[in-house]
Amino acid sequence: MSNSGSDQIRLTGQVHPADYFRFVERDEMDWQAWTDVLHGKVAGAIFRGVLPPDVCERIRRNFWSSPMLRSDERSARDADYWCGNHLFTASSLDWYLAEADRARPALETLCAGPGRTPLSLLDEYRDHLAGEGVRLRLAEHRGRRAAPFRLRSRADSDALVLAPHDDAEAIRHARHIDGCEVQRVSRLCNALMCVENNSGGELLYWNISPDRKSRHAFGMSTDSYGYPIESLSGIEQLTVPVHAGDVYIFDTANVHAVAPCGSDGVFRTTINLLMGELDEETTVYWS
Repeated sequence: MSNSGSDQIRLTGQVHPADYFRFVERDEMDWQAWTDVLHGKVAGAIFRGVLPPDVCERIRRNFWSSPMLRSDERSARDADYWCGNHLFTASSLDWYLAEADRARPALETLCAGPGRTPLSLLDEYRDHLAGEGVRLRLAEHRGRRAAPFRLRSRADSDALVLAPHDDAEAIRHARHIDGCEVQRVSRLCNALMCVENNSGGELLYWNISPDRKSRHAFGMSTDSYGYPIESLSGIEQLTVPVHAGDVYIFDTANVHAVAPCGSDGVFRTTINLLMGELDEETTVYWS
């Protein structure tokens, strides 16, 4: 979290040119546009209605009825639920990899079935990259594989569902995952597939990749969560609406957040994974 008095400090760092700081929008899946984000040609891309309504509803039901479902017991609002684990917030690399082995089949089952699914989309991209001589695979550490994704649902109609933060530098320098290949990807991107969101919950995305000095000033040397909204005053911002069925990807080095949901009882449920190029012949993904 930010240090005392840091809400009076303006965030500093790299500001990107207009031809980069934008989201490409398509009404169908465009894997070249997806790859352009991974290559750093554009900040993000969103593909509307890619997951069919029946697939979204099936995954939504599977998620809410799953024995894997967990929530944050510290939250009085009980508005944060998930299935699966995130490497960055795991207690250790060994713990995460053991949990990944245990949970991987169940996570894939949650998103399986007929129709265009998260699993089939990954297969589509795998085939697309193969045509370019690139392999898409799960991230690994000493032969042990990461989890493919996690499902998460959050709700808050009064405040930001997810506070402003950046991910790339925090993950690259996280001590508990030292040596893991995910720290070597050239550009770390968030990939999400929305299966539930009636209104609100827009992606907020700012044109600033915080520098190390600024990150430290806000107490973000080992974290990335919770830049004060005041610190972003005057910085260019995009607002990207997100609906059930939408699939999107963006560079996590820029500060981003999730706007409040449209009303009480509205949940924003997504399949979340991280993706990046390990080298010219390998792209990896993990949760």
